[in-house]
Amino acid sequence: MILEQRCAPREDLTDLWGWAIKPEGACKADQCVPLPSRDDQVDVIDLAERLGMAVAHDEEQGIWAVGPVGGGRFLESAVCPDIVLPDLDGRPFALSSLRGRKVLLVTWASWCGCRHDLPVWQELYEELGPRGLTIVTVSMDGGGPDGPRGYHEVAGTTHPALIDTWHSLDALLGVVNVPNGVWIDEEGMIVRPVEPAAPQPMVEALEHVAYDDSIPARVHEMLAESHKIRLYSEQYIPALRDWIEKGAASEYALAPEEVVRRSQPRDADAALAAASFELGEHLHRAGREEAAIRWFRDSHRLQPDNWTYRRQAWYYADPVRIGPNFDEGKQREWPYESDWLSDARKIGVENYYPPLDM
Repeated sequence: MILEQRCAPREDLTDLWGWAIKPEGACKADQCVPLPSRDDQVDVIDLAERLGMAVAHDEEQGIWAVGPVGGGRFLESAVCPDIVLPDLDGRPFALSSLRGRKVLLVTWASWCGCRHDLPVWQELYEELGPRGLTIVTVSMDGGGPDGPRGYHEVAGTTHPALIDTWHSLDALLGVVNVPNGVWIDEEGMIVRPVEPAAPQPMVEALEHVAYDDSIPARVHEMLAESHKIRLYSEQYIPALRDWIEKGAASEYALAPEEVVRRSQPRDADAALAAASFELGEHLHRAGREEAAIRWFRDSHRLQPDNWTYRRQAWYYADPVRIGPNFDEGKQREWPYESDWLSDARKIGVENYYPPLDM
């Protein structure tokens, strides 16, 4: 939530910010904050802070970003949040419209090698759709629909294809990387929270990708390292098929309390990271790239295990190298303390995704 002024009319709190106005005050979920009885204008920032929501403020730019509440975990229950995202043509699509069907929600991005998985996801959708599964792919492209659109056209996708330009699924579900997947049953209950999700090994996804000698050496290095990434598709797809066949009786469908236990912790830093990233995105889109970098850096520092925040910012800085330019011994100024190649090598590329707990 981006604010360019800290006060808003009382009647706007419900329509714009999602607070319900009740006799006891402004309420979100089971929390309520008393409101002044006569004031037409409400200090939204004060209200958010009293509800425990994260607030990032760029005093120089005169804007605020309000993030989620810190504490606990991203999922407080196994009930899937009310997720509404636009498709590539800007039309809103609600996940709740798929009630009565199993849903596999898959995150990806055009700046990720997982873009080459789209044809395989489409094949699975055509195969498993008649058996009750809808695959929904969500592109985490901050630059808008033009990046992912071409990959959907090449893959000939017919499944619901959405875009999350603000990375809202990071804040709602705990997405920290792509590709990630979430299983949602016919009643809208999450039966597997966010985890790595791929329909094929990385070496197969990248087998047709090659760069000629005109491409920077750093890009060749990244491609070579990417081939070492483990995605556990040999476990994931058979487990998915088992769930489609057996439903709640599948050993891979988790109980609600286990879904919550496995979801990512959302402490105060992770909540503030979400607000900081949103502020950076807003400034970047407004053409204030230098101001945006400060907030992207903050999001990286606050939630260092969130690769989507880092990779999106790195892509903005250099979509080719996604890191400093060391080619020909020249290093241009790089605005971040890290980059994909360095960080992936630091942890070991084979550890880039955690093993599946299946």
